[in-house]
Amino acid sequence: MDYSIEANVKTKCKDDFPPRLSFFFEQIGGFGDKSMVAQVEKILKIDLSTFQEYDYMDNEESSDKYWKNTTTFEAVIDKLILKINTNPKYYEKVKYNPIKSEYAFSSDTNEMKKIKAKEQEYENHPMYGYPYDNKYLSSGAIVEDLEILKNILKCYKKNGATKIKLSYD
Repeated sequence: MDYSIEANVKTKCKDDFPPRLSFFFEQIGGFGDKSMVAQVEKILKIDLSTFQEYDYMDNEESSDKYWKNTTTFEAVIDKLILKINTNPKYYEKVKYNPIKSEYAFSSDTNEMKKIKAKEQEYENHPMYGYPYDNKYLSSGAIVEDLEILKNILKCYKKNGATKIKLSYD
């Protein structure tokens, strides 16, 4: 499942929503208040809920409510980048589960026992429910992806777009 972005007019813009940024925002579905995005919102005191307002790709009853003003949406991105740059060590406050969740299956009985033991270790850890640290925040990759998203918006605006819509499929 990934996010996608589209303009309210036809463009020839490269408009691939950055995959790592998609993963960052979709975590809220699996981790809720413990997701990286929810923690970053609290740490940086910023509302990122606009990224949770999306349509579904094959939604036959798509609503106009998902269309966002490009300038307003870009302002949220700019504000997030500014807050990250103003608080460069913010990511150190994000909590993670040190054990990576690796749900798997094997037809080998001994291998399955190892997999089950690893799952149990993950689920019994005090940080269960928190995501594993994929270094997305600490590496600065989030800012790179936000800049890519800004460039998509700039292209849209050059082509006359006034609104964008996020979709999830």
